[in-house]
Amino acid sequence: MVKCLSTFRGNGEKIFFHIFFCKNEKYLYGKNQKGNQGNVEKLRRKRSEMEYKSFIFEVRSRYREFRPSEQKAADIILNEDKRILDWTIEEFAQAAGVSQPTVIRFARALGLKGYRELKNKVLEEYARKKEEPDPAEILNYPVQKEDRIVDIPAKVIMTNIRHLEEVLKALSSYEFVRAVNALEKAENISVYAVENSSCTAEDFATKMTYIGKQVYFNKDGYMQKVNAKNLTEQDVAMGISHTGQSRHTVDALRCAKESGAMTIAITNYQQALINKYADIILCTENTQYMYGNAIFSRSAQISLVDMLYLGVFLKNYDYYAEKLNNSWKNIQDLVYERDSRF
Repeated sequence: MVKCLSTFRGNGEKIFFHIFFCKNEKYLYGKNQKGNQGNVEKLRRKRSEMEYKSFIFEVRSRYREFRPSEQKAADIILNEDKRILDWTIEEFAQAAGVSQPTVIRFARALGLKGYRELKNKVLEEYARKKEEPDPAEILNYPVQKEDRIVDIPAKVIMTNIRHLEEVLKALSSYEFVRAVNALEKAENISVYAVENSSCTAEDFATKMTYIGKQVYFNKDGYMQKVNAKNLTEQDVAMGISHTGQSRHTVDALRCAKESGAMTIAITNYQQALINKYADIILCTENTQYMYGNAIFSRSAQISLVDMLYLGVFLKNYDYYAEKLNNSWKNIQDLVYERDSRF
């Protein structure tokens, strides 16, 4: 459901905001087909405890800050290889392909005293996960042939919630702030995407145009590459790809980088090919939960570009509020007046 709310600035001008919300929270968290109401309620309480920050999350969010050798040690943690619980520091180092001093340096980079404390953190993480059932298991997703149609809305909503939570965990605050600053300063912004991701690109381009930013988006992959070749150092190019492997998107972002533009990649995977050509990487999840989960990638991508849009808006609130109001006034002749009978 959508509501258009408004508020007034000091000069009497009205500012309009569009807010999306779910009306029936009780239904959203309702009992699923297998009767796991208690588990779903646990998830609800868990989501309210946003201050909790898991160790895996800490490693993932700081991954790009580590040295290349330390990243190899981080990969062992992120791959969640339970053998680490039985490994000595020598075995850990051998598995990661690094030296023992590197393992200790990696632990200290995370604020730990050494390898023993690193193992304890991993042990605590596994213990926590054992106590808290995985949401994907609770939802029994993907849909099974014995499922009832009436259960699909709850399954889809809850899966989207799971993905949005992972975005919040995976997103680097440092990279996000860099992206906002780059977009706000950009003379021109070009967005490259195909298939499902093109919906996100178009949404972002529309929002940014409303506040006066010069944004280019064309669904034609060939024209995206042509545009990329004509960018300058004053411009920003953003490639959006769930897999990070889409040929048109990757090639366009590569051309933009070669042209000297600041490049931003929005993708699901830290090691995606598109990241090779990105100055700023915004990773939505870095995890593959199910085959074909790209249908849920849109909710993560849309949320992320909304964050970028609001970040730019906040950089110069009064200026962009005025631009938004002017855009709203300019399209009033395209909106029917509300009929009082309805």
